[in-house]
Amino acid sequence: MAHGRYRPGDSVVLKSGIFGSAQSSGRIVSVQPVSQGVVHYRVRFQNENFERSIRQDDIDVEASPSPLSRAQAEIPQISKSSWINSNSIRTKK
Repeated sequence: MAHGRYRPGDSVVLKSGIFGSAQSSGRIVSVQPVSQGVVHYRVRFQNENFERSIRQDDIDVEASPSPLSRAQAEIPQISKSSWINSNSIRTKK
């Protein structure tokens, strides 16, 4: 896998048993380079003051919110007005 599925700011849930018996949820801080064919992420978990490095396969894909739904929510609305005001443009005669 060459590219990561998640981006900084995405929420993820780890598979149970990775850092204890309960599922941990956190927010991705950064995407690190591929190491041994797997994407690594820096993640900050709730109630922790530090970041952890996790692998793509440590993430519970079914329990994590889909990054595709977040990408669709971020699509900007097309403005009906232009950033150029045609009334303020002056041409030389």
